[in-house]
Amino acid sequence: MVSISIIIPAKDEEQRLPVFLTKVVTYCKNSSNSYEIIVVDDGSKDKTAQVALEFQKQFTSLSVHSLERNHGKGYAVKQGFLQAEGDIVLFLDADGSTGPEEIERYLPLFEQGSDVIIGSRVLTDEKSQVKALAYRKWMGNVFNFLVSSLLIKGIRDTQCGFKMFRREVARNIFERVHLEGFGFDLEVLYLAQRQGYSIKEVSVNWTHVDGSKVHIIKDSLRMFYNIIEIKRWHEQGSNENI
Repeated sequence: MVSISIIIPAKDEEQRLPVFLTKVVTYCKNSSNSYEIIVVDDGSKDKTAQVALEFQKQFTSLSVHSLERNHGKGYAVKQGFLQAEGDIVLFLDADGSTGPEEIERYLPLFEQGSDVIIGSRVLTDEKSQVKALAYRKWMGNVFNFLVSSLLIKGIRDTQCGFKMFRREVARNIFERVHLEGFGFDLEVLYLAQRQGYSIKEVSVNWTHVDGSKVHIIKDSLRMFYNIIEIKRWHEQGSNENI
């Protein structure tokens, strides 16, 4: 039996979170593996934390960590990862674009030597479907081309909200992460490659869900700047002792 920690970062998700948590809790209760769920409320102004706490009645291994103010998705994920106790630690987006079914589909890859497993909306197979808006696909392809050219080699989709890690690998990486916003995935994968971890990119089922908090142009520009920051921080070795 494998112990698995699911981190769900959430900001102002009182509407979408109950649907997704119902799905995740049902999945965990029916699994032969041991799960914990950590919802990190990233300074929500609505009832996100209260909604999540209601699910403790159904699944006692669910906890809610509330941040006093909004920091960003990367910071929220980091706090969850550093608290997690599972052998395998992962995060899923609160909108439910990728479901928990992908977890045990890919657990065997850890036994085969992978340290990090990341979902991809670019890779395809007969068991996976990606339902994304056309313009977001195009913007995503452009961004991923830039990332591949400038920062991270060999990964076709850095931003999919499904990433699993061995716990010791996750802690070693996240203790060194600076970025607190959506660009944190870039830094995480850059550090994983830099430290020589085995990263496996896999196809996943992914569906666009209305209500995204990502501004496709503004956040893409911000993440382009993040690329420059990551190279400056880590290639100069300024963060090696953090």
